[in-house]
Amino acid sequence: MTKIELEALRSLNAAFLTARYEWQSASTLWDRLQSGGDVAELHEAQTTFPFYGQAVQEIASGATAYERHVALIAWRYTAAAVVLGVTVLQRVAEAKPPLSATTVGELCQEPTLGRLHEALSVPVADLLPEHEHSIPNEREDTARRWARVRDGVADAIEFVLEIAADEDEAHPRTKDEAAGCLLTQHCPPHTDPTYHGVLEPLFRLAEEVPFDITRIIKKG
Repeated sequence: MTKIELEALRSLNAAFLTARYEWQSASTLWDRLQSGGDVAELHEAQTTFPFYGQAVQEIASGATAYERHVALIAWRYTAAAVVLGVTVLQRVAEAKPPLSATTVGELCQEPTLGRLHEALSVPVADLLPEHEHSIPNEREDTARRWARVRDGVADAIEFVLEIAADEDEAHPRTKDEAAGCLLTQHCPPHTDPTYHGVLEPLFRLAEEVPFDITRIIKKG
């Protein structure tokens, strides 16, 4: 692995891990406020003053916006880390020439949903060498995990189409057009999150890829 590839992966890793922790913290806060709202409803059923519930709702509104804001930042860096990581992994496994600085820079940007789906379709499990101590069904388990995330991205592409139809937007109108979109630009605040169910497992793949690259390098 070249110096520029390593530096880019390290930087993206630090970025998405920071965003991940902030997102998890924001999600915990939102959950707590939801519980607070339930308590407020019970409390105010016996009073004419609604201030308790109003306060919780006002705080929760800001927490919801922050949670989505951080999640989209996390998505941008995590998706880029996966695409760059898979590209480097495949390059190393197949002994291809190093990536140029320009290519690395381009891969550090948020990928389209279609580009991410393409990266998740690379048979990573087949490119990895066997562990020194054999792990039963390791390749099959790895392939299944990658397939689940790939399917989640495919669902996100369909969701982008649904949102566009509901909003009566001119773009996108076909699956190919949706695949060419950036998720961060198609997650309106009044809709369910486009990244729902995909972001957390994507984190795990992004964390694994650098270790997988190291396994390949060590195996020679």
